[in-house]
Amino acid sequence: MNHNPERSVIIIGAGIAGLCAGCYARMNGYRAHILEMHTLPGGLCTSWQRRGYTVNGCLHWLVGSSPSSEFYALWEEVGAVQGRTFVYADEYSRYETADGQALRFPTDLETLEEHWLEFAPEDGPSIREFVAAARRLTRFRQPLGMPPELYGPIDGLRALRQMAPYMGLMRRWSSLSIADFAARLKNPVLRDALIRAWYPEFSAFFLLVTLAWLHNREAGYPLGGSLEFARAIEKRYRDLGGEITYGARVRRILVRDDRAVGVELEDGTRHSADAVISAADGHTTLFGMLEGRYVTDKIRRLYEMPLFPPLVFVALGVRRTFEDLPHLVAGLDVPLQRPIRVGLREEARLLVHPYNFDPTLAPPGKTVVTVVFNTDYDYWKRLRERPQEYRAEKERIAAGVVEALEARFPGLAAQVEMTDVATPVTYERYTGNWRASFEGWMLTPQNANVRVPRTLPGLKNFYMAGHWTMPGGGVPTALITARWAVQMMCHHDGKTFVGAR
Repeated sequence: MNHNPERSVIIIGAGIAGLCAGCYARMNGYRAHILEMHTLPGGLCTSWQRRGYTVNGCLHWLVGSSPSSEFYALWEEVGAVQGRTFVYADEYSRYETADGQALRFPTDLETLEEHWLEFAPEDGPSIREFVAAARRLTRFRQPLGMPPELYGPIDGLRALRQMAPYMGLMRRWSSLSIADFAARLKNPVLRDALIRAWYPEFSAFFLLVTLAWLHNREAGYPLGGSLEFARAIEKRYRDLGGEITYGARVRRILVRDDRAVGVELEDGTRHSADAVISAADGHTTLFGMLEGRYVTDKIRRLYEMPLFPPLVFVALGVRRTFEDLPHLVAGLDVPLQRPIRVGLREEARLLVHPYNFDPTLAPPGKTVVTVVFNTDYDYWKRLRERPQEYRAEKERIAAGVVEALEARFPGLAAQVEMTDVATPVTYERYTGNWRASFEGWMLTPQNANVRVPRTLPGLKNFYMAGHWTMPGGGVPTALITARWAVQMMCHHDGKTFVGAR
């Protein structure tokens, strides 16, 4: 470990990005202090307790769960995967129709191709093309060693050589949205199922990469859920000697002579440091904590890009094991006999996720079931101003979900022991994410190659990490950008960056 006691860093936010940045800062000899507004680690990567059940609020799969993945060694550095058990599902999702058909998304690509060709032979050429692209990507490895900002000519050539075999495939599929590809399909069930398997606006390339990860068994679900995963990184940070303060909301970043020199909390307390890393909400950081002083027109335009929509997240604790269902990564997509209104939308289908593969989340013989809806932020923000109506709306949606699931799983209504509903306002209150977006910017064909600044022009000793610094979001983004932020800080300070030893 490099030791340089004179250098200190304050890290804003104890989500995955903040915790990982703290780990890397300590590995490189910085005195690190994480300030977190909530009382728990993890940020959006969290779980919560309700009446004996643990509701998993984030991770469905972890990219890098296998030593064969380029991410695995990085997760080891921050203590996330050691001693952890991962579950590997045989299906990503399953789409059911009103007339009893079931279209499966097997995680094995050969099985997926065989099943889809049998289900939709009229789409044979498109299916074969799609699966062939995913199969090629099973050998794809991203260059993660350092941030592009630090590339020299040799580094750039090395990264280009690593990516070269896939450049044509990347250009072709990154320019297509999932909706674009689905529009080519003749089979209406396959077309709709593909659109609902992810977001229709999303780059088709990302769906292909996801299927490649699942096929390789490099994206397993960590037993115990999201908060336990975050706590493992928190423990690693503390074991490295890092300091963390909860219940500490940062009001502004202190700047002197265009250098970040610390932060001021909401209670007026000030903390000084040689550098600041914000792993908090990007919009709040730039327009709130820094009061917009270093925002360029380019940065302002970034916040006009499409966001991951906010969610209504319904959780049920059910006295049932769902042994008749396979282990599903994303869930079971079922039609409704009668639509449910959620916010401003009428929902004709439910994506149901029974956690029948994680016995740690529920008492024996019982299961946590979640249902997630995309929704409208402004609707819920206004409704929250009328607390009685807000509570009644949440109760109505929960009751509607139970009624709908009773039709698919007879007897379930009498087996429900716990209901819980989180709304965009809930996410905003606990994580501070702008407009309650749970992963920042969508990875669309239009912004797939957008580079988001991790430093600000004119401001020294300041760095950013997390899903607001890379379109697409997710915990791998949190890990990578945290590592990169500390690498850039080391470069500025003349240190040789080191990972774990």
